[in-house]
Amino acid sequence: MKQEYVLVLGSNLGNRLENIRTATELIASAGVSILADVPPFSTSPILVHDQPIFMNAGVLVQTDLDPMQLMQLTQEIESLLGRKKRFRYGPREIDIDIVWWSKGHFASQNLTIPHPENSARFWVRKILSTLAPEKTDPVTGILYRNVSRMSIQKITDFEKKKKACEKISMLTVYDYSMARLLGRTSVDTILVGDSLGNVIQGNADTLSVTLEDMVYHGRAVRRAIPDKFITIDMPFLTYQISNEEAVRNAGLLLAKTGADAVKLEGAGRFVKTIQLLTETGIPVMGHLGLTPQSVHQLGGYRMQGKTEEARSRIITDAKEIEKAGAFALVLEMVPAELAKEVAQSLSIPVIGIGAGPDTDGQVLVFHDYLGFISDFRPSFARAYDNLAERIHVATEKYCEDVRTGRFPSKDEYH
Repeated sequence: MKQEYVLVLGSNLGNRLENIRTATELIASAGVSILADVPPFSTSPILVHDQPIFMNAGVLVQTDLDPMQLMQLTQEIESLLGRKKRFRYGPREIDIDIVWWSKGHFASQNLTIPHPENSARFWVRKILSTLAPEKTDPVTGILYRNVSRMSIQKITDFEKKKKACEKISMLTVYDYSMARLLGRTSVDTILVGDSLGNVIQGNADTLSVTLEDMVYHGRAVRRAIPDKFITIDMPFLTYQISNEEAVRNAGLLLAKTGADAVKLEGAGRFVKTIQLLTETGIPVMGHLGLTPQSVHQLGGYRMQGKTEEARSRIITDAKEIEKAGAFALVLEMVPAELAKEVAQSLSIPVIGIGAGPDTDGQVLVFHDYLGFISDFRPSFARAYDNLAERIHVATEKYCEDVRTGRFPSKDEYH
């Protein structure tokens, strides 16, 4: 029975283009019909950076071979082209991955379809969105035409995404375990936020979060996600006292955590701070609207920019922040019409939270969008799951199994 597959080819040793061309010809010569292809394009190596640039390509094929037979064919081709086993994520003469199958799922000891790393690898997303745009990912249920085709690896990629009209997805996370889960997704960029004061520490606001807290959590997140762009919040009183102290603290945050950029709140005199940081070589993301570190001055967590004066101030501040060198701006809890106007006024992307649909991207807190906290969720934070309830049920089942002696079973101890 004829079946379709998407194969992704990669090479970064020897004649990369020739390796991919020859591998494609060998696939076709084995009786596999090539229905469509994505020509080779270059990609930077992930995880192990000290190696040559890759060339990647993709083919949509049709064949009578089942998944294991196709894998055997691809391994024979890899061997024929001189691929040697070195180390994981290391250089290779040729690599051929089966990333999609028309019958959906396949799992064995040596092969899983769809490939477990599909979502995290932008070159795979690009190939799938080109070769199988109307097909659905069997794990997520998402059409491949709706996946992200671009990657954010450096600050200039933020503006590229905006120019390409591809929305930016950003999530806030604070610990290693949760960050590892996000590392396997297509989320564009990560924020290690001082909102950990609320979410992790249980405080009423973010004001008690220290530089040491941010370093601790930033390190944990970076260890889990070595290759996503990470921005880290500068906590209260680490940049407000003086510009010199702001530069020192921002530098320490990046040096000690491995984050790529810092975020700080406000404009006014902090515009000069942003300018000094960027001139020092420290990338800065701005933050306007509801700025949680100023919660007492703002009179609580409430919508900002509702009056004409406040609206005008936010627009002016946003332009000054861009001029000072910020590469992006978070706009929190402002009217949707104002957020749209700010986004259209700036060349840098505006990432909204509680600011309507017309910004260049959105950011949510991990615990909010997964429904971790049952008794509180901001009105703008859509819950995509109800983990609070699921954790409650799982815990009660565990407790019952302990009480009744069903845990551990004979297979769970030695």
